[in-house]
Amino acid sequence: MSQDFKSDIAAAFDNELADKFNIDTYQALVEHMLNGVAYCRMFYHDDQPNDFIYLYTNPAFEQLTGLKQVVGKPVSEVIPGIRETDPQLLNTYSRVAAGGKPERFETFVESLGMWFWISIYSPLPEHFVAIFDVITERKQIELELIEANERWSLAQRDAAAGAWYWDVGDNIIYWSKELYELFGLDPQTATANFETWRSIIHVDDRQQAENNIYQAIREHLPLSNEYRIITPDCAIRWIRALGNTSYDTDGLPKRMTGICLDITRSKAVEDELRESEARYRQMFQANPHPMWLYDVETLQFLAVNDAAIAHYGYSEQEFLSMTITAIRPPKDVPRLIDHLQQLNGQAQHHSGLWHHRKKDGTFIDVEISSHEIEYEGRHAKIVLAYDVTERQRAEQRIQFLANFDPLTELPNRGQLDDHLRYALSLAKRSNGHLALMFLDLDHFKDINDTLGHSVGDAILIELAKRLRLVLREEDTVTRLGGDEFILLLPGVDVNGAVHVAQKLLSTIAEPFQIEHYDLVLTASIGVAIYPADGVDLETLSKSADTAMYRAKQEGRQGYQFFTQEMQSRSVRNLQIVNALRQAQQLNQLQVYYQPQVSIADGQIIGAEALLRWWHPELGSVSPAEFIPIAEDSRLILSIGEWVIRQAVRQAKDWMKQGFAPLIMAVNLSAVQFRHHDLPALVSRILTEENLPPECLELELTEGVAMHNPQGAIAIMNNLHARGVRMSIDDFGTGYSSLSYLKKFKSYKLKIDQSFVRDINTDVEDKAIVSAIISLAKSLGLKTIAEGVETHDQLSFLKEQGCDEMQGYLISKPLPSDQFEALLNTYRSPSS
Repeated sequence: MSQDFKSDIAAAFDNELADKFNIDTYQALVEHMLNGVAYCRMFYHDDQPNDFIYLYTNPAFEQLTGLKQVVGKPVSEVIPGIRETDPQLLNTYSRVAAGGKPERFETFVESLGMWFWISIYSPLPEHFVAIFDVITERKQIELELIEANERWSLAQRDAAAGAWYWDVGDNIIYWSKELYELFGLDPQTATANFETWRSIIHVDDRQQAENNIYQAIREHLPLSNEYRIITPDCAIRWIRALGNTSYDTDGLPKRMTGICLDITRSKAVEDELRESEARYRQMFQANPHPMWLYDVETLQFLAVNDAAIAHYGYSEQEFLSMTITAIRPPKDVPRLIDHLQQLNGQAQHHSGLWHHRKKDGTFIDVEISSHEIEYEGRHAKIVLAYDVTERQRAEQRIQFLANFDPLTELPNRGQLDDHLRYALSLAKRSNGHLALMFLDLDHFKDINDTLGHSVGDAILIELAKRLRLVLREEDTVTRLGGDEFILLLPGVDVNGAVHVAQKLLSTIAEPFQIEHYDLVLTASIGVAIYPADGVDLETLSKSADTAMYRAKQEGRQGYQFFTQEMQSRSVRNLQIVNALRQAQQLNQLQVYYQPQVSIADGQIIGAEALLRWWHPELGSVSPAEFIPIAEDSRLILSIGEWVIRQAVRQAKDWMKQGFAPLIMAVNLSAVQFRHHDLPALVSRILTEENLPPECLELELTEGVAMHNPQGAIAIMNNLHARGVRMSIDDFGTGYSSLSYLKKFKSYKLKIDQSFVRDINTDVEDKAIVSAIISLAKSLGLKTIAEGVETHDQLSFLKEQGCDEMQGYLISKPLPSDQFEALLNTYRSPSS
């Protein structure tokens, strides 16, 4: 330290401070500080700050900036161009040197390409002391900790904010909605891939960012990547990416998952320096992180800064009465002593993780930097502590979310895949078995819709606990999503799978007591056995899923083993779905019409529109086969709209030809009926085709109407208000409630053909048909019988007072031109 500098500092110190902290001690502290210190004098031109000259720099100055032998040189020579690129530095330094208050700030020095935090004060007029640290080299610890508090809400939102997933093998990349927002990209126009990612990275950071990813994969290390991005609106953001890679049994990378954090913004973490404190306290207190000095021999605290007091909760007096072992857990003290002995006076920088204890008893994780100095004639160490607790917790949360379902804490699909591959390898070597089960709760959506998702989530959590209790330690249960679970049972054959499935169904059937609800649930289970039903993950999964679907079709609340017949049906269904998607555009669909006749006078008063499909390869496909498939795939919505329009258009065309208006009956599927747009759609078609609404009759099966009676009443009322007629189809085959039936805005009941077929020979069918006709009359409804094929059937229906009929006795369903010919046979045009 130069003599002039020592004189200036001495002049700036008052006597009391000089007594408390002598200049030699000050020199020792400055020389050994981890922070850079520069003592400078300003130069002016035309009363404006023009340059400054370095009078003194400590060793840390050169280590942090890389600038050497600068004493005696002006900054314009040491850093050419700084006046043009970083004018804010000269302005700030001049303001303080001119007698302004001490200032602290963070800034990017473009001419050096570094971020600094700087604390400056003026000991003498036109002079200033700058104390600084390079934030870039310290990996922006301050920003990370602040961002950990602000950004780790991602973990509390099930990793939805800023999350990403990379399937290394298939090179499939997924970004969450929040990550698109972080990158300033629109998920509708930007594709999640490496090229999109590379295009927004600052060109200076691009190569290193890529290298860090591949290095993490190659060396089996957690990913910690920092880089700048340039958003579409030209904003620059600093991003910190954290992630982990999973590998297969051959050590090849399978997937990498993680999150991205925006670490651009930060807030001041220092209290303002107290002007009345001594200059050495300014340098010590200016650091936003806890700092202290301790005696190397006794381990006694000698001094602490305000950040340590605030962070740990001890007062300054309490700190000074303790040793550094007092803030460690007792079990860590031997390790601490051993570590200090191994250092043997050497400096330490980020010496791994240490556990510290605050006054309130909570523990934090810290990283330590230290250096030995002489302090008031004592052999001491100055310590800088970085609290990384939140960062550690966040990283642990990321690791958890990468491997477990956040709601149930069950292993996720990634872990299941790993366990299944391992179990398959063992089964192959030993010619053994394993079972894969798909489990799905029956009607779980109804609980979410009626009681709320919080109740649904509570059920799933309780269910996960029950499944764990039923299964063995070596078994794996994973929540696939929603209310679907996958169970892997190594070494289990068909008999064992039956036993487990029965236990599962029995366990699930026990009431769930959630809040004030007592709920009883059932489940459907599909079972696939290795090797009969598949020898790899994909095949076994498809087989178990197909079996579960069959269990649903068989009435739920049970289990089904996979069979080849299921496979054939699955292939057939897929074939039909794919063909049905194009059937409308390829004009393969056709509407046939079956006449509806008044029993009283034998006149044709209406027609039922019936959909037919002929495929060049599949041939004529039965509606009984393709309609349920169309409903499952929701193709029924577009197909159903087309049928209604074709039927309405045909009814209007017959009217134009001079035939008296007919009632055109069109069947509605459950999917169509429950669609919110149905009433508006029907009105729109009637308006566009110019057909009076009373000429359209929509047929709704009894089962669909009773699935949600209140909802059915609302839709029927809406259609009735628009003038459209409603009838109940297949009446008698479901479970109607008379209280609801009389509220339905229907005007006709259709007697199902299963009752009509044997009314002349079956006493029970006779009784049922008679009862339906009688019930309809009492409610003021008309009746129509379908499937009438004989005169004896017709005679009985007429005797009982049935109003209308349709069936092969009159005609089978016909194309429109043949139906017209039939109309001409029964009656002449009205003209």
